Amino acid sequence: MNLRTVVSAMICSVLVSSALSAQSTYIVYKYAQLDYPGASSSTAMAINNSNVVVGWYTDSAGVYHGFKYSNGTYTAINVPNAYETQALGINDLGDIVGAYVQGSQPNVTSHGFLLHNGAFTTIDYPGAQTGTVATGINKSGTIVGYFDGGTGGGQGFIYQNGAYRVVNPPQPAGQTFIDTQLYSINNLGQVAGVTEWVDAFRGFWGPSSGTDFDFLQAQFVPDNQVNAINGRGDIVGCQGLNSVIGFNVESESSESTEAYPALEILPNPIDPSQSCVNGINYARVIVGIAGPGGAGAGHGFIAIPALTLNVTSPKNKTTVGDPVHVAATASGINSVSQIQVWVNSKEVYHVSGGSLNAYINLPIGSNERFVVQAIDSKGLVAKVVESITVN
Repeated sequence: MNLRTVVSAMICSVLVSSALSAQSTYIVYKYAQLDYPGASSSTAMAINNSNVVVGWYTDSAGVYHGFKYSNGTYTAINVPNAYETQALGINDLGDIVGAYVQGSQPNVTSHGFLLHNGAFTTIDYPGAQTGTVATGINKSGTIVGYFDGGTGGGQGFIYQNGAYRVVNPPQPAGQTFIDTQLYSINNLGQVAGVTEWVDAFRGFWGPSSGTDFDFLQAQFVPDNQVNAINGRGDIVGCQGLNSVIGFNVESESSESTEAYPALEILPNPIDPSQSCVNGINYARVIVGIAGPGGAGAGHGFIAIPALTLNVTSPKNKTTVGDPVHVAATASGINSVSQIQVWVNSKEVYHVSGGSLNAYINLPIGSNERFVVQAIDSKGLVAKVVESITVN
């Protein structure tokens, strides 16, 4: 296992999903490029709740180096005597985890690391044959990652209080081959990652105890993965060449009752052709890569919520009586001018400002297209689209 494997695993995925959720949220993001000075390619991997970002960049020789970005300043991160280094996770105390290799040969063994108070400590899962990668750390110091046991597939691990334990989600009946990668852990102890399921990959999240993992997609659908989860339960990842986010995802108790999260596809103006979100903090600031990764001309990015719309009533895919209780709030970096309600492509109600709480007479009908949209003073529009039945 080498660092090139880490790159391909964390920037490629497919996500397509819809579900019933308790609250519908839509965010319009404002993007900024985040490139290490002089680098040929940069990738932002994680962000903590102080908006400190870590990631890695490629130099002119195609060699990887880690970096930290804080308050407008970049700092290189290189494990002493390592050939390549990648910084992959950071907690609220500023502790950083990642991976490094000590040679340029193909399939060279990788090692995880912890950078704490300026000192590096190697993180190697006992018995790992071809490599260990440390990908995430929370404020309690619990570290997650994955290791290769020599069978060609990885297994997730959690390192806590000096002890390692293997964490893998449930596997399909009859499958003996395991390939799991844990990517992040939040301050509540929830982890996120991806596992191989027959001939596809399934993203998942759940408690670090491993007792109740939830999958992003139903079985036997195209590859998908979850790159990070924040303290709200928001998850981020990619859909093909596009970034996606799911807000306040719900947990279900079994595969048979799984309610898969609704996802918002995030257009990225830095490179509209290709992007992936790798990290998210509690304030819903996101980081990732726009453009091709690895030795390509990828750009790291950071994006802040410019306009957020939350609709708490009515719930998506429900039956409601008329008049319908509609409740929504909107806020952002500019003042909110108006919240509008549309049904079947016709505006039926609006209110000035960023708060709506009213009983509105709507047309009677089944599976109606119900839209709430917020417009700010600069013309930004955030739109929640639901399907409801009114009787």
